[in-house]
Amino acid sequence: MNNLFNKNRIYGRTRGRSKNKIDLEKYFHEIKKFSFTKINPRKNNILDIGTGYGETSIFLSNKYKSSNIYTCDKYINGNITLIKKIKSLNINNIFVHHGNVWDILQKLEKKNYFDSVWIFFPDPWPKKKHNKRKLLNEVFFREITHFIKNDGNIKIATDSSQYILHILRCIHAIKDQFYWENQFNLFLNYEDYQLPQTKYYKKAIFGGKRPFFFNLKKY
Repeated sequence: MNNLFNKNRIYGRTRGRSKNKIDLEKYFHEIKKFSFTKINPRKNNILDIGTGYGETSIFLSNKYKSSNIYTCDKYINGNITLIKKIKSLNINNIFVHHGNVWDILQKLEKKNYFDSVWIFFPDPWPKKKHNKRKLLNEVFFREITHFIKNDGNIKIATDSSQYILHILRCIHAIKDQFYWENQFNLFLNYEDYQLPQTKYYKKAIFGGKRPFFFNLKKY
C-alpha cells in the first residue's frame, strides 16, 4: 500500500509567482483550524481534488449545504484565498488539507466515504516526458473506487484536448468499475451543465479553448 502512495506523488507549484512573501508559520497555523483527521462515512461527503483558488469548493458548499466538503491542494496561495472566503462567508462545512489526495487516502481505511469526487482542471502535464505526472490514470481510478460509495460519482473537467483523449482511454480501462453517465449526451461542453466558473475555466474561455465535462458513476 505505502509503495503505491509513494509512487504517486503530485507535482506542481506550491506558491504563486508573486514576489510577496508568505508567512508560512502563520499560514500553517491558520490552515490547521480548517484541517481534518477523520471522515465519517455515514455523512454526506464530497472530495474536491486540486482546489485551485477554491471556487469549486465554495460552489459545492453552497449547493450541498448538508454535505461536508473536503479539499486538498498543496498550492499555498490558493489555500489562503479559500480560507479567506470561508471566513468571510461564515462557511462551516469546508475542511482544508494542505497536500495532495494521496496523503488523504493513505490515512483512511478502505471504506466508502465519498458520495462524490470533483477534479476540475487538473494539471494536464502536456509534455510526453511528464506523462507520469498526470493525476488521472488507471491506477488512480482503481484506487479511488475503494473510497467512493456505491452509486457515487467522479466529476472531471478539463480544457486540454490531449488530456481529454487520455481520460477517454482511462474510462475505457476502468469501465468495469465506473459507468460514463454523460457519454450519450449530445454535448460534453462545460457550459451545458450548471458548474462553477472558476479562474481556470475563464482562462480557458479567454484562450479560445472549450472545457469538457465527464461524469463517471461507480457501479
